[in-house]
Amino acid sequence: MEGCISHLLEQVTTNVHQNNLEDLTRTWKQWDSDTRGIFTKKYGDIAHLIAVNIDKQLIQAMVRFWDPAHQCFTFNHEDMTPTVEEYAALLRVDNVQFNKIYVKELKPMTFKKKLVRLTGMTDIWAEKKIKKKNEISCVPWFSLRDLVQNHPDIVKRIDLFALAIYRLIVFHKSFWAYRSRGSGFL
Repeated sequence: MEGCISHLLEQVTTNVHQNNLEDLTRTWKQWDSDTRGIFTKKYGDIAHLIAVNIDKQLIQAMVRFWDPAHQCFTFNHEDMTPTVEEYAALLRVDNVQFNKIYVKELKPMTFKKKLVRLTGMTDIWAEKKIKKKNEISCVPWFSLRDLVQNHPDIVKRIDLFALAIYRLIVFHKSFWAYRSRGSGFL
């Protein structure tokens, strides 16, 4: 694009880390095929992300060409944004549903209200479980893990499992910032 200047960094430092997903893997394997089917129908194939191994060299190579100002990859004078299909190929994820659309809420609920709604637990339970880390509301992973494994409502169990996948795999950068300080919060 004429008049568009790329802003590639001169030096890039990467710290590629993959969270320990043993709890999620164990839970997925313990579920029967009906429960897995309900999960897949509701959330698609995100459970496959549990088995994706990060290719550290590939990530390091990709980061070198990432232009944060334009949120795209820049090669010489060409700017490129990968499609969902290309991301799936790079991450080696099979069975991706490309027709899904994701929307951000305009007026999001409070963290406590979301937690109560998602878990089906009470306000009092949520208040006891919510912790503050650097002014950010968090929930210890073991609190949610217990619900993922033991919640009487199978739909709630499935929703909490999806939350764990999104938090530990898809959006794990923030999670790892907490983990690196010695805590286990979501």
